[in-house]
Amino acid sequence: MIVGIDIGGSTTKAVAYEKRIIGKTSVTTTDPYAAAAGALAKLFVEIKRSLKDVASVALTGGGSHGMSSDLLGLKVEKVDEMQAIGLGGIELTGKDEALVVSMGTGTAVLAVRGRGEEIKHVSGTGVGGGTLMGLSRSLLNKYEIGTLWKLARGGDLSKVDLSVKEITGGAVGFLPEYATASNFGRVTDDASENDLALGVINMVGQVIGTIACLAARASGLEDSIVLVGKVAANPEITDIIQAVGELYGMKMVVPENPDYCTALGSAVAVRERNHF
Repeated sequence: MIVGIDIGGSTTKAVAYEKRIIGKTSVTTTDPYAAAAGALAKLFVEIKRSLKDVASVALTGGGSHGMSSDLLGLKVEKVDEMQAIGLGGIELTGKDEALVVSMGTGTAVLAVRGRGEEIKHVSGTGVGGGTLMGLSRSLLNKYEIGTLWKLARGGDLSKVDLSVKEITGGAVGFLPEYATASNFGRVTDDASENDLALGVINMVGQVIGTIACLAARASGLEDSIVLVGKVAANPEITDIIQAVGELYGMKMVVPENPDYCTALGSAVAVRERNHF
C-alpha cells in the first residue's frame, strides 16, 4: 500500500492506494508535520491497517517542502505538485489524455498526455476558492464556504448581472441572449445577500470555465476536460463551469473524489517511480 498525502494551506488530505483508493481522510493543516502525521494516523484507524502495510508515503503540496524524509518511521518520497495533479486527474478518470483543471485557492490548468508521460502547466488564474472566500467575507461578512452555498440557492442573478440581451438586444456570435455580459454589472439597490452570493459563485465559475475552455482549445483537448480540487467537490460551482463548457461545445467531467486528486496523484507517481 502507498499512502499519498497532500499538505495544503488549510487542509491536508490522505489516500491509501492499492491500484485504487481503498481509504481517504482529511484533517485541518496546522503544522505541516503534525497535519501529515495526524492524517496518516487517522487513515490507518479508518481503514483498519497498520504501519507495516505501507510500502511508501508520498508527500506533495505546499506544506511538503520543509518535511523530512521520515514520517512516523516510514519512508517519505516527495512529488512535484503539478505532476501529482496531472497523474491524479488521469487516474481518477481512466483517460489517456486530459486537460486537468485543479481548483484550490487559485486554479491551475494542466495538459496531460500519454497517461501522464507528458504533463504541461498551460494556464491558470488567481480566481478560485480563495476568491470565493475573500469576496464572501468582504461583501457578505460570511466566513464559512458552506454558508455561501446555502445563500446562493435563493439568489436571483437578474439582480446582479447584466445579460447579453440587455446589452445588445439579442444573441451575439455563439453566445445566447441569456449569457452573462457583465458580472456584477447590474447590482440593484434591492439585491439581497442571496443574490450577491449567487453572483460571486457565478462570476468565479464563469471565469474558471472560460479559461479552461480557451486552454482546452489551445491544447487540442476540447473533449476531455477534468475538473478536480476542493472546489470541484461542490456542484453549486461545477454546474456553472460545465454550463460555460456547453456554450463552447466542450465536455467537462467531475470524477469521483475530485478533492483527493493531488493526494492520489502523488501515490501514483511513487508507484511508477519504484515500479510497485
